[in-house]
Amino acid sequence: MKKMILVFISTFLYFISNAQSEMIKEVFRRLPADKAYKLTLATRDSMLEGKTYYPADNDSNETVAYKYGASESVKDYLYISMSFETGQRGSGMIEIRNFKMMNGNNMILVSQTGGVPGIAYSQQNLDAFIYEKNKTLTPHKKKILPETDESMFMKPGIPDSVKKEILNNSNITFDLSNEKLILSLASSYISNKKDLRKWLKGDTLYFDWIKDRFIIGKMEFQY
Repeated sequence: MKKMILVFISTFLYFISNAQSEMIKEVFRRLPADKAYKLTLATRDSMLEGKTYYPADNDSNETVAYKYGASESVKDYLYISMSFETGQRGSGMIEIRNFKMMNGNNMILVSQTGGVPGIAYSQQNLDAFIYEKNKTLTPHKKKILPETDESMFMKPGIPDSVKKEILNNSNITFDLSNEKLILSLASSYISNKKDLRKWLKGDTLYFDWIKDRFIIGKMEFQY
């Protein structure tokens, strides 16, 4: 039975590895350390082989684990998750995604989120890089996204008291793992409050990638 499980895991990791482009793996290897949990190149290579990374300063009271994963629907994407194996509720994720540019270069988005899921999990950073044909990775300074905040999800005329309650009980996070870039208004509190939800246009916003920029698309309720 144990052997069958190991074979399944190995097969699963093989398909994940081959479903991804080599380009996005190379981008992960070239990311600045402060955009990749300060992981060393050797650690990143080990994670790309499917190994979980445990920092040397882990102990029985606090064990942090870093894992690598892929998307079933997006080839030029990978993520690194951070979680505790000793009961702490905090977690985090770095997502890396490529969007093809008109000149043939690659626009790389790097999203970092973290916190306590369901309580205070939020967007921490969203950075853009250009990965050129000569395999150099440089920060992209031009604006590619419109301004984003919680008010985008609110209907006109929303009472100040309702707006304040929504702002105090929600966070917005980007999701790079789907075909389109997604911005979500995450809140288990709001999902159970009909008097608040009626003032929302939706909780999920899609962006279309058009002419090297993200354009606001449709909004809907998913939560």
